[in-house]
Amino acid sequence: MLKDGETESFEEKDKNEMEERFLAMSRDGMRVIALAMAELPLEKELKTHDHLPPLVFVGFCGIEDAPREEAKDAIAQAQGAGVRVVMITGDHKETAAAIARAVGIFRDGDTVLTGAEIDALSDAELALRLDSTSVFARVTPEHKLKIIRAYKQRGEIVAMTGDGINDAPPLMAADLGVAMGKIGTEVAKEAGDIILLDDNLASIVAAIEEGRNIYKTIKKVILYLFSTSLGEVLAISGALVLGYPLPVLAAQIIWLNLVTDGFLDVALAMEPKEAGLLDKNFERPKKYLMDKLMVVRMAVMGITMMVGSLWVFSGYFEQDLPKAMTITLTTLAIFQWFNAWNCRSENKSIFKMSPFSNKYLIMATLIIISLQIMAVYAPFMQKILKTVPLLWHEWALAVAVAFFIVIAEEWRKLAYNKFKNV
Repeated sequence: MLKDGETESFEEKDKNEMEERFLAMSRDGMRVIALAMAELPLEKELKTHDHLPPLVFVGFCGIEDAPREEAKDAIAQAQGAGVRVVMITGDHKETAAAIARAVGIFRDGDTVLTGAEIDALSDAELALRLDSTSVFARVTPEHKLKIIRAYKQRGEIVAMTGDGINDAPPLMAADLGVAMGKIGTEVAKEAGDIILLDDNLASIVAAIEEGRNIYKTIKKVILYLFSTSLGEVLAISGALVLGYPLPVLAAQIIWLNLVTDGFLDVALAMEPKEAGLLDKNFERPKKYLMDKLMVVRMAVMGITMMVGSLWVFSGYFEQDLPKAMTITLTTLAIFQWFNAWNCRSENKSIFKMSPFSNKYLIMATLIIISLQIMAVYAPFMQKILKTVPLLWHEWALAVAVAFFIVIAEEWRKLAYNKFKNV
C-alpha cells in the first residue's frame, strides 16, 4: 500500500482499517471505488509478464450521489397513500441502507437483503421476508424478477421503476412498469407501461392521486346512470304488476335517458377531486367497479323513484291519463336532477358540500330544467312527447315527491357513517 509517499506492506491490520473506512464511507451513502497502481509502468510490465503486475493500494474514492430534494417528501406522500416503497439497487448494502434511510425508505427494524441472500431463499421463503425488508442490495435483473414474483405471490400490486437495459425484464414482469424518460434507455422505455418524462418520483405520487380520482369519478357516473335507469325500470314494472297503464311512453323514456341523463352524467364526471385521495385507507380497487355499497345505493335510489313516481301517477291516471304521464315524466326527471347531486359523495351530505364547487353540474341542472319546461309547454315538444301543461301546484308536488330521494340517501349516508367502522 502507498503510505506517506512510500510503498509499504499491506498487513492484516491495514486491511481491517481500510475495511472499516470503506464501511464508514458506505454508511455515509457514498459509492466507493478502490484505487491502485502498478509498481512499474504498466506498458513495461506487460511486455515481460503474461499477467497483471502486483498492484499498490492507493486509497478510496467516495462518490456521493445525493437523492433529489423532493424525493423524501414524495416517498412520505406515497407511504401516506398506503403505497409501500422499497429500494432495489446494485449498490453495496451499507450504501443502499444509508440512502434509503435518508429518504425515509429504511427505518429502524427493517432489514437489507443482498443478492447472495436472495439466491439462498426459495420464492415462498422470500415472500415471508418481504414484510421486514425495505432494501435489496447487490441485485441482478434475475433477483429483481424473483422479488416481483414474491410480491405477486402475496397478492400485492407491483409497480417498478427502471432506466437501464437490464431493467427491461422486471419492468415487463411488474403490474406497472415505469421507465425513466430522461435517463432511461430506449429498451427500458419500450418495456415500460408508463414513461416518466421528468424522472421525478413526485410525479408518480401525483399520478396515484389522479388515478384514484378517475376511479372514484367513474364509480359516481356508473352509480348515477344505473340508479336512475333502475328507477325507471322499477316504475314501469311496478305499474304492470299493479295493473296500471304505462306511466311513461317510449319517447318519454328516450327523453329522460338522452337529455336528462346526457347532461348530468357529463357534468358529474367534472366533479373536482375529493379530499383524502392520498389517504392510506383509500379503498383498494376491486375486480369489478360495482361494489356492495353501490348496489345498496342503487336499490335505495331506484326503489324511492319507483314508489314516488307510481304514487304521483296513481293520483291522476284515472281522471286524466295524459296529465298523469306528464307529471310522472316530470317527477322522474326531477328525481334525476336531485340524484345527480346525491352521487357526488358516498358519505358526505350534500348539505355539507359547496354547491358551487362543480359549476358544470349547476349549469347542466339549469339547462335540463329549461328543457323540461320546454317539454311540458312547447307545442312542438307536446306533440313529440305527448305531454300537456302542468299547473304550478303540480310542479310543486313533483318537486316535493322527488326530494324524497335526497332524504332517503341522506339517511343512508348517516347510517353508513355511523356503522362503517363497527
